[in-house]
Amino acid sequence: MCNNSLVETKLTFNNFQKKAKLTKRQEMFCRYYVQNGHNGAAAAISAGYSKKYAKDSARDNFKNLNITEFLNELEKPVLDKLALDEDWVLTKLKNFIDTNINDFFDFDPQTNKIQLKDMKQLPAEKTGAIEWLKETKYGIEIKLVNKRACVVNIGKHLGMFKQQLETSIDHNPTDMVFVVPAFDIDDADNTDAGPAGN
Repeated sequence: MCNNSLVETKLTFNNFQKKAKLTKRQEMFCRYYVQNGHNGAAAAISAGYSKKYAKDSARDNFKNLNITEFLNELEKPVLDKLALDEDWVLTKLKNFIDTNINDFFDFDPQTNKIQLKDMKQLPAEKTGAIEWLKETKYGIEIKLVNKRACVVNIGKHLGMFKQQLETSIDHNPTDMVFVVPAFDIDDADNTDAGPAGN
């Protein structure tokens, strides 16, 4: 969450030191990390860590329980203000996972065509799973949120992955793009359809 107000939280570093010992550099790392939208390497560089080993420094910091506690303290005021908690995040991720392409299209037996549903009539938890929707010469093209990444995030939250396995998980696999043809199904064999995706 990129919000300068997080850095201006009433929790001061001196107050936090009573509960946990952090170096000044570690404190600045935490504040830069919150301020820049959670970029660990950039936060490490801004805090004065070696640019060459910025990613390693960030990774080491995240293993420090005192640092993670301080990060939670910095972010808590905004999370409370927005009423965000673990249940909200997990519910949102589960909605993404449960959404599928059939939620957005209907088959009309009278016209023998696949039609896009009225987006205004769909619930927000469904339309919120759409990254983009556009019309192409091949038909309606729709891209949904990366479900695999959502599953991985839930699994990590539930502690299902060992630490050494987490580093090898691909969090950005190729996203699936669905292309629903805008021609009659009976004519599909005679139509030069384009590729279904990027």
